[in-house]
Parts: sequence; C-alpha cells; structure tokens
Amino acid sequence: MDEKAFQEELLRASEKFGIGLSLEQARLCRAHVALMLDWNRRLNLTRITDPREILEKHILDSLLPARELPHAGFALDVGTGPGFPGIPLKILLPELRMVLLEANRKKVSFLKVALAGLRLPEAWAVQGRWEEMERLRMPAGPGGFKLVTMRAVRLEPESLELAEKSLEPGGVFAWWAGPGEEYLEGAAREEPPHRPGLVFQGEFPYDLPSAARPRRLLVWRRAAAPAG
Repeated sequence: MDEKAFQEELLRASEKFGIGLSLEQARLCRAHVALMLDWNRRLNLTRITDPREILEKHILDSLLPARELPHAGFALDVGTGPGFPGIPLKILLPELRMVLLEANRKKVSFLKVALAGLRLPEAWAVQGRWEEMERLRMPAGPGGFKLVTMRAVRLEPESLELAEKSLEPGGVFAWWAGPGEEYLEGAAREEPPHRPGLVFQGEFPYDLPSAARPRRLLVWRRAAAPAG
C-alpha cells in the first residue's frame, strides 16, 4: 500500500467512524507509520508490519476511543512504545500537550526523531518508568495531567494509584483493554478495579473493521477533591 492509498483508506475509515481526520492529519499519521517501519528494520518497535494491519490495529485503535477523552490539557501516554496511542491522539487533538513516557532508551530515540520529523508542537518523549515519575523531568509533574492513557500495557494493582497521583482533579485515566482481557488477574469482569480517589466512568466498547470481538476502553476520573 503506497502513501496515497494509505491516506485515502484512513480518511474513508475516519469518515465512517466519525473521527473527522483532515487530509493533513492523515498525512501525519502515514508519516509516523513510515518512520516506524523504517526504524523497525533495526529495532523491534512493532510485530505488525503490514500497512493495512497497522492502519487498523495501531492507528484506528488509538483514535476510535478519542470521543471519551479530554481534548486539551497535559496528557501522559504510559508505555507508549513507538507512540501509540499518544502520537495519533496528538495529531487528532492538537490542543493536547502530549508527554510520551517510555522506559526503553532506543524507543525513546525513535520517538524524539518522530516528533521532530512530524513537527508536532508541545509533544515530548521522556525516558523512564511511571513508578519513577516524581524524579523525571517533564513538562507537567505528578498531579498535573488532564489525561493519562495506557494501551498494550497490562493493568496492574498499582496502576490506579499511579493514575491518581498523576492526574489533576477531574482528570481522566483511560486504559485500552484488549479483546477478552480481564481487569486484573483474579478479578471478575463485573468488578472493575476501585480506588477511593478515582470514580469509574464506565466501559466503552468499540469495533475495529476486521476484529472478531469488540475492543474496550475503561475510563476513571479523578475525584474533584482528595478522598477522605
């Protein structure tokens, strides 16, 4: 699939699903993919290398839940890998001030090159682990984010605690749950993880074109005032 065909297919899909990408935004998404595939020859950035699969399983999977997310403010994408969902969300929602957090140094090198090549303003790649955020130098510190996203990363018991510490009051924590993935090991599907300072907003299913089962986005909102 050449660049023009990729962009046209992405635009058709965005119109079908009500995302509303512009031609320039579709071009930027394609440029991100091209850079990723180029670097993937040297680094293990993604196992998915077919452009049509990338369009669906990386780009659309990042963008379809956007209607449930804040559209402005500081955003933190935890364990972003090659930049999903953070870079597509930043392209779609330019008023997000996006911090891409990744522990792998080589992946961070790619992210810095990608952000420079795409010329995305107010977007940063930071090397480190979420658990160490208080010592990391980033544009917004703990408690300063309007949005925290986590995709293709397992939800651990401490994830909600870290989300609460990262979010400003009213901020949103969004977790992309894979198809059939449980909330936590041993937890029942009908019992989402709970933390006093976070209010569970719900589970939002969405369909990818060729997926046999719906994807799910789980959303929590930080309480307006600290619990207790």
